[in-house]
Amino acid sequence: MCARAVSIGLRGIDGYLVEVEVKALAGMDAIIIVGLPDASVKESKERVSAVLHSLGISLLGQKIIIHLSPAEMKKNGPMFDQAMAISVLQSVGELKADNPDYTGFIGALSLDGRVQL
Repeated sequence: MCARAVSIGLRGIDGYLVEVEVKALAGMDAIIIVGLPDASVKESKERVSAVLHSLGISLLGQKIIIHLSPAEMKKNGPMFDQAMAISVLQSVGELKADNPDYTGFIGALSLDGRVQL
């Protein structure tokens, strides 16, 4: 299943919509983030993985691909964590709710799943 959530990216003081698209595939354990992520965005896979572990959700035997669109714009910061976690939960079937079109998710996650302030 392919899951999608919307977040917000920043370029200077201007914001733009970022679609977080996640696909879970059977395969070797991996989380891959594509779509021009910088180092802080790539670290999101560790935070999201820790949150899912804290919730008792295993990703063993699954390859998770996270695509941040638009792919041509550089993404930076941890603000995509929440959208990634929600989309991963949906793609592995742990969260059944659909995201309303008018809802965006912005937030860095702590390792236990709290949204950081």
